[in-house]
Amino acid sequence: MEKIVYGNTEGLKRSTLDILLSIYDDYDGSGYYCTQDTLDKICSVSSDSKREIAVYINKRNRVEMVAVGDSELVRTDYRPERGMRLIHTHPSGSANLSAVDMETLRTSALSAMAAVSINRDGRMHMMYCACLDEYNQPVLFGPYKKLSQTQSFMDILKDTYNTKNDATEITRKESERVVAVGLNSAYSAPLMEELAALISAAGGTCVASVVQNKDQPDPAYYIGKGKIIELLHTCARYQADTVVFDDELTVSQQSNIEAELNVKVLDRTAVILDIFAKRAFTNEGKLQVELAMLGYIYPRLTGKGQVLSRLGGGIGTRGPGETKLETDRRHIRRRMTYLKEQLNKVDKRRTLLRDNKSRKSFFTFAIAGYTNAGKSTLLNTLTDSDVMAEDMLFATLDPSARSMKLKSNKDAMLIDTVGFISKLPVKLVEAFKSTLDEIRYADCILHVIDGASKDADMQMNEVYSILKSIGAGHIPVIEVVNKTDLVKEPLLQATSYPRAYISCVTGEGMETLLDLMDQAAKDKHVYMKLNVDYADGKLLSFIHSNAKILSKRDKGEDIEMEIEISAELVSKLDI
Repeated sequence: MEKIVYGNTEGLKRSTLDILLSIYDDYDGSGYYCTQDTLDKICSVSSDSKREIAVYINKRNRVEMVAVGDSELVRTDYRPERGMRLIHTHPSGSANLSAVDMETLRTSALSAMAAVSINRDGRMHMMYCACLDEYNQPVLFGPYKKLSQTQSFMDILKDTYNTKNDATEITRKESERVVAVGLNSAYSAPLMEELAALISAAGGTCVASVVQNKDQPDPAYYIGKGKIIELLHTCARYQADTVVFDDELTVSQQSNIEAELNVKVLDRTAVILDIFAKRAFTNEGKLQVELAMLGYIYPRLTGKGQVLSRLGGGIGTRGPGETKLETDRRHIRRRMTYLKEQLNKVDKRRTLLRDNKSRKSFFTFAIAGYTNAGKSTLLNTLTDSDVMAEDMLFATLDPSARSMKLKSNKDAMLIDTVGFISKLPVKLVEAFKSTLDEIRYADCILHVIDGASKDADMQMNEVYSILKSIGAGHIPVIEVVNKTDLVKEPLLQATSYPRAYISCVTGEGMETLLDLMDQAAKDKHVYMKLNVDYADGKLLSFIHSNAKILSKRDKGEDIEMEIEISAELVSKLDI
């Protein structure tokens, strides 16, 4: 066989060509994908020349062809015979097999393909291998950090060149495949289940979970370095596209982990923001989500370069400005300033609505609680409205207000708000200030609890913690334990708040809830009968602005009035 180096050899030194020609003589019976000498040679030449090197090896472990390409692709007219395998370098990228690589494997006679990334010393950094399954679809193996690790792949390949790996059940990727990662704690199990639900809500599929027995996150890798290696193999086994961590990662942690895994790395915050980006339909919602996303991206801007200007795909790349995010800090700061100004205008409009005379005549209930507990369903049930209510996380982002009559014929207003969740991102709380203020200024909070959840106690504590953090810890609360049609006797920790056990589906317990709501309104407002002098314009103005006038009668020099006023405002009546 004539020894020729094919492809783009222009400009290569004679000594470099001699190294490539010597690859034809490499052979051993180690059972690895190729020989160590072959691997060292293609990595060294590729590192020096910045060109891609490809080597075709036949079933008898003999090198059939060596070719040189540019920095991205080896182009030759070579048609390999059936059963050959290809190994090639990625001199300026990761070891992940590209879409072109996978399509070449699927449409050619190749039995296997491997890609190698190179470190700064000109040696292999990482390798991925792939073969075809029984459906003629590529199945990925790796990443391998040592050539010896490819022996297991070759054991599969040597029996048949179209073998499906037993460890990899799914080869057709209908959605983004994600591995969830967290630290062990008292609530790690429900938190990991919740993270899987968040991934699903964002459009991905959680294919595996990895939990590290560690009290505090590792400052460099979040999980230990040894666990990173385990995670590496988990990603390869399940062909994962993305890894999502249960806590917010620092910039350095995310960078370090991405360098080790060669897959997209996100954290819980990024997934929640992505869900919000999908669910934001109103102008206010879009403004709030964009501000939160830019607040999250801003400290991570360093080193991203052109990544911020790409048209993304998959979890963590959606949202306002996804096709054109400014790569300069000054531009992002300017955009954030503009968004805050727009949201301040929204906040002023909300304040005017809250201060409106007709609005003040209503007793206001804010419906708050853990996401997917049934808040919107409760609003629909009490007010006979049709606010969107779905069995999904964060179905409602924008507050919805509906009026109703209490049993005592008092006017009440119910305001549905965004759901809470464990480890709610601080940036999200800041961005959604105008929405969350609806809770702060409510007369009473209806805390909706998912009675069917085995983690209801944890969710309750999380909600009360968030209410306290946003300055709503002093507002009276009625606990509404929902979904009793699924669990007849929910086991919940005792609290000092009045509680109603209900089912929005069957209507069970609604009378009890209405009684508690009516009592809360009575406790909040005081009925008064008073005579006001016509000349006391200041008092008359205060009464008309802050009280509900039930009746009034002219008595010559004064007015006899029956009013209903908030208990906290009685002291301000100068009578």
